[in-house]
Amino acid sequence: MWHCCGSMIKENARQDMGTRRKSGKKGRGRWQVERERHQLEQQKPYMSFKDASPIDEAMQRVMKRIGIADQHWLEALSAEWGTLVGEAVARHTRPGRFQKKNLTVFVDSSVWLNELSRYGRKEMLAKLQERFGEGKVRSISLKLDPEGQGARNG
Repeated sequence: MWHCCGSMIKENARQDMGTRRKSGKKGRGRWQVERERHQLEQQKPYMSFKDASPIDEAMQRVMKRIGIADQHWLEALSAEWGTLVGEAVARHTRPGRFQKKNLTVFVDSSVWLNELSRYGRKEMLAKLQERFGEGKVRSISLKLDPEGQGARNG
């Protein structure tokens, strides 16, 4: 008897789908069928785990949308500045601004500015690109520090 009823239900479903195809109307989706079967009130299914993204990616998108992603990155860069450029250079420099993939580095004296412009800029850029990827920082501008001191001088 169960087999008979099961076959009858399958046959009715096939006929029902056939008439929908012929009439051009869209059939009910799986979610609608499950929704009716379990008497669920929500109109759309919950997002599946395969559609979820890691929290750090979500936070990056949110920070970028509200315009603080670059500021957050600058703060992270400042925290490891000494490790990236070396303590000697870090005592006389600090990351300043970051716009359009260009990092402005503030230097505390014209002597250090000249030295880094001639010999240190390419090495500094290479270390930053190695650490953060080539797409993050494309160029470095060196400027005299408007505050007149490096970040590590105190």
